[in-house]
Amino acid sequence: LFQVFAAAVIIDEQRNIFLVKSTYQRFHPWGLPGGGLEYGEHPEEAVVREVWEETGLKICIEKLLLVNTWLPDRVGLYYLCRITEGPFCASDEVSECNYFSIDGLPDIRPIDTDILKRLHTMVEHELA
Repeated sequence: LFQVFAAAVIIDEQRNIFLVKSTYQRFHPWGLPGGGLEYGEHPEEAVVREVWEETGLKICIEKLLLVNTWLPDRVGLYYLCRITEGPFCASDEVSECNYFSIDGLPDIRPIDTDILKRLHTMVEHELA
């Protein structure tokens, strides 16, 4: 089965990245907000829906930053987003959220370290 997910990349004025703490991941619970696409769903709709379901936050998409593939069956779409409405509300999926410096990341999956640093660098170039 082919898996497609969409994730929100949100950076604050201090260049910190927004991450959420997953309730269902015992090891390396922190990561970008987002999730899998539902059948027939557009990736941009998915990232807005997932962030709202996980955090209660409303976002707007600024642009598609990156499409990444993991062989043989995973595709990730990473969107640069901005929070437009809050506040954060914990959900069944997410217990907390916070902004982190790229050099002070919390317990994330090792596989995500490189992609987060890559996305952060891309946003830095956008904002420069």
